[in-house]
Amino acid sequence: MKPILLNSQTIRGALSLEKDGEFIIPWRIFHEEKEFYTPNLLNGTAEIPAGVRITFETNASNITVEIAVSEAEVEFDLVIDKAFVKTIIVNPGDTSFTVDGLSVSTKLVEIYLSQQRKVAVRNVYIPDEANWNVYSTQRKKWITYGSSITQCTAAESPSKTWPAITSSELDLDLICLGFSGQCHYEPMIARTIRDTPVDFISLCAGINIFGANSYNHRTFQAIIIGFIKIIRERHIAVPIVLSSPIFGTFREETPNLVEFTLIEMREQVKEIVDIFRRNGDKYIHYVDGLDILNAENESLLPDGLHPDAEGYKMMGRKYATKFNTYFT
Repeated sequence: MKPILLNSQTIRGALSLEKDGEFIIPWRIFHEEKEFYTPNLLNGTAEIPAGVRITFETNASNITVEIAVSEAEVEFDLVIDKAFVKTIIVNPGDTSFTVDGLSVSTKLVEIYLSQQRKVAVRNVYIPDEANWNVYSTQRKKWITYGSSITQCTAAESPSKTWPAITSSELDLDLICLGFSGQCHYEPMIARTIRDTPVDFISLCAGINIFGANSYNHRTFQAIIIGFIKIIRERHIAVPIVLSSPIFGTFREETPNLVEFTLIEMREQVKEIVDIFRRNGDKYIHYVDGLDILNAENESLLPDGLHPDAEGYKMMGRKYATKFNTYFT
């Protein structure tokens, strides 16, 4: 067996790669500056590789992936030539898995890592007689930032999160900054997006801020405006879509501790986009979260907040339709 070279060309969707002995850990922040991403590396979510995939072209009939041991099940998805093939479940204590029976013709292989748990990769092997090469993608690079609803822990599998579905439908090169409970528009995330080469940016605003009572009527718009201004320091003409929250059951009309409702948040998010456009930013756009998932879809919110697997699939299709005109 011979190894695939693991680096930023073959591990897509990560912002940085940490070498830890024989293992590579994909990060969704710049891990060299990890102490600045408070609290506690965004409460541990920055190490969870949502949207990260091992990507290469090969004629191999089988592929073996070696990973660090986990105390819980870890899911991986195999996607070939942009079509879902199977989900692989690695049991606690296991350190590798093999997929075989693959076509010996040259094909694009994407192995999606878990959107639920940290993954450290040791090696990826193909047979000695097989060939491989880096996939020279012409896909436009997309960063999406959001909450657990963007990390999509409850998605059916790693390639069936809404960002993965949207990126597949629009043929985008995804970087998913969905951090469960951690979407509070911190300057460090704004700097991260600013300092990453990218062709398209989407930002989901509101639900974590509502739940944690992070900002009030005085500070909510100011924080998000400042966040976008930091991004615009380098991404001057990159399309940005700012989305308001999807339907939030009782949160729609029930104020949180700082007297915000989701109805009011949506109005203020739209007003942020209006302010930028009035001041000459023609590359920023607004998406109403209720156009993605609304009260008619409440059955897709089993806990009244997070979509289920079918809800995420619907969101992926709807965001693809909304985004389609903004990056072409």
